[in-house]
Amino acid sequence: MAIHALAVVDPKAEIHEDATVGPFSVVGAGVTLGPHVELRNHATVYGRSVIGEGTIIYPGAVVGSDPQDLKFRGEDSCVLVGKHCHIHECVTISKGTAGGGMETVIGDHALIMAYAHIAHDCRLAERVVIGNSAQLAGHVVVERKAIVSGLVGVHHFVTIGELAFIGAMSGVRQDVPPYLMAEGVPTEPRGVNLVGLRRDGWSDEDIQAAKDMYRRLYKDRGGQPLARIVEDIEASPASSLKPVRRLCAWMKDNLVHAIKGRVLEASRH
Repeated sequence: MAIHALAVVDPKAEIHEDATVGPFSVVGAGVTLGPHVELRNHATVYGRSVIGEGTIIYPGAVVGSDPQDLKFRGEDSCVLVGKHCHIHECVTISKGTAGGGMETVIGDHALIMAYAHIAHDCRLAERVVIGNSAQLAGHVVVERKAIVSGLVGVHHFVTIGELAFIGAMSGVRQDVPPYLMAEGVPTEPRGVNLVGLRRDGWSDEDIQAAKDMYRRLYKDRGGQPLARIVEDIEASPASSLKPVRRLCAWMKDNLVHAIKGRVLEASRH
């Protein structure tokens, strides 16, 4: 165990023998640091926070802070950070609340760039990228391999679908479907995330199916409601393809149950 002499570590913290705590870092009681976790200088982890194997927390980052939520009453909530994440300079990650499941979750291999904020009860899936100074409000869900670019603001209770890409300086007020690129204030779909799909190993057939579905949903609607278009797609031969089924199911959930395009907010009500 390599704990620098200038670090402040509570004796009740559980620190793996292969973890490293740098100078001027603070580790509070209730914290668990897994194997090969590295806290660079001036990193702070407190509350009931669990940091997974191989994760690096850079200078100025704060993990496990109290939620910036007036409803928080000091409940013993937590932050769960997965394996091999990079939490860069001055990132802040708040712990959960009683109204949101009591935990904030960061999936494996997440990259959270400098000055980003992950609020209470957010859930990030594996291999998510959060750009510099992006701000995620409470209860946001970011699905697998989605990318949120720099200076993006995300409204509370928003869901960003897997492999979606949010352009820089956007304002995300509603749920963003999987596989699409979106940008603007408020965000609107601009096309299919071709680079992300290829990196994820998609076949040409699946990519073309996603492009065709995007065109039918957003370009060739002809004034028809989205719900009708989704029904037509489900009745077509293309529905046998996995990305088409996934996107149809996602659109139906959001169309039927959402409040202002935010299905999680609808579930809260």
